[in-house]
Amino acid sequence: MRARTAAIAYRRCSQNGLLLSSRGMPVLKYQSRPLAALGALVPEITYVMCGAGGETSSALLRAFPQARFIGFEPDLEEWQRLKQNAPSRFTYLNAAVAGRNEQRKLFVTRSPECSSLLRPNQTFFAQFKDCGPPLDVVGEKLLDVVSLDSFLPKNGVHQIDFLHLDTQGSELEILQGARTLLSSGTVGVKTEVEFSPLYQDQPLFGDVDRFLRGLGFMLFDLTRIRCRREAFPDHALTRGQLLWGDAVYLRDYASLVGADRKLLLFKLCLLAAYLQFHDYALQVLDYLIDGQSSDLSEDERGALRETRRQYIAQLKKSSLWLDLLFALEAAGLRRPIKEFGRLISQLGDRFRKDRQMAEYNWTD
Repeated sequence: MRARTAAIAYRRCSQNGLLLSSRGMPVLKYQSRPLAALGALVPEITYVMCGAGGETSSALLRAFPQARFIGFEPDLEEWQRLKQNAPSRFTYLNAAVAGRNEQRKLFVTRSPECSSLLRPNQTFFAQFKDCGPPLDVVGEKLLDVVSLDSFLPKNGVHQIDFLHLDTQGSELEILQGARTLLSSGTVGVKTEVEFSPLYQDQPLFGDVDRFLRGLGFMLFDLTRIRCRREAFPDHALTRGQLLWGDAVYLRDYASLVGADRKLLLFKLCLLAAYLQFHDYALQVLDYLIDGQSSDLSEDERGALRETRRQYIAQLKKSSLWLDLLFALEAAGLRRPIKEFGRLISQLGDRFRKDRQMAEYNWTD
């Protein structure tokens, strides 16, 4: 849900090629150079997004020169604007996506980004600070909807490598209408999920999770967005209620089968590294190198070995600060370092949590 009428605290710090996660642990950002040899084995990466209004840039496309973006935009005027100004490697399709081809009612809300094929659950959502007005229904209209399994092949797209959904409650039915494409080769999914019914009769996180796990996907990450009740004092502290978030799934490499399995493993490794799941990317890489894929050519196996060598070197380089800490500990400074680190961590956590919990909405 992109419409935010109140601030959402979402801290992301970058320093020396590292990304600080929510727990303060440094994580190596994706860098194309260590995985260049593997990337050369992947001719194309297809990134499909449903709910693409306003999307004119993509970090994934910047990371992979062979990637292309395909976005769905049902509004004709917005689609024409996007299409006219489309950057290189961006394609926009004028269609609304659901579970099957049919005609559906769209509930148009005061905030256009909250419009949905499902009626907003105003009775529930209006309990939260500044959350009711964006979901006020200001109109209804009929529109034709399509499934990804039927629409994409007719438009020359036979593969989804990474699927991104932001469609205000209809994510599960879109996934169900893409079962063939998902099963045949998709290696990553990012989808908005709800933990409470923001729209009437909508599936919740557990339903989405059950479906994707049934197709061989594993949950790797989950952002959690909380909101506070309307009547609660503005700057008092409360945890609020967990309402929605974004879930990231990657395929279990053992579930990949078929003639394209080798290429899918290459893509899975690249996307896992891009998403900063470096341990899983390295596991997939080792699985390939150790001979589990007997159809690898010698050139491919050599490229994978070189990729692994550079990848490990970069991961070690990103952890040089740990060597410094260990050296200081060995010099007898373990206790003061530990106490100093604990103090800084406590102060930082207290400031961050108090600052976030004073917001109307926040992410943890």
